[in-house]
Amino acid sequence: MYEYDDNYLYYCHTEANKMFPESYHKLMPYVKRKCEMMDTENNPMMNPFPSKETVDKMVEEIDQEYKKDYNIQEDVEENYQLTRYNGYIGRDIIGILLLSQLLGRRGRRFRRRRFYGGYGGFGGYPGFGY
Repeated sequence: MYEYDDNYLYYCHTEANKMFPESYHKLMPYVKRKCEMMDTENNPMMNPFPSKETVDKMVEEIDQEYKKDYNIQEDVEENYQLTRYNGYIGRDIIGILLLSQLLGRRGRRFRRRRFYGGYGGFGGYPGFGY
């Protein structure tokens, strides 16, 4: 619909990344690393899409690695509340980031060219009676 050059899109992408909170930039390397380890075409647990149990296990592993690296102590009473402590939000955010990363990876893996027909997605090619 809109035609922008790659430099403009790169600029928009980098500006949007600057707006993410610090917790995103801390958690995302853990999520990407786990996806690179687990999300391969040869892993039967991950194809065509992982089960809820597999995703929950991945979230738990990411959560434990993150807490170990940043020395975060979890209060048992606060476990089920969505509260922010030491800049860390919780398993829900890890799950959201993990699912979005998995969906994005599958979009790149299985992307096919779309056919809109015609020029710019409107109508058919000239002379073919569309």
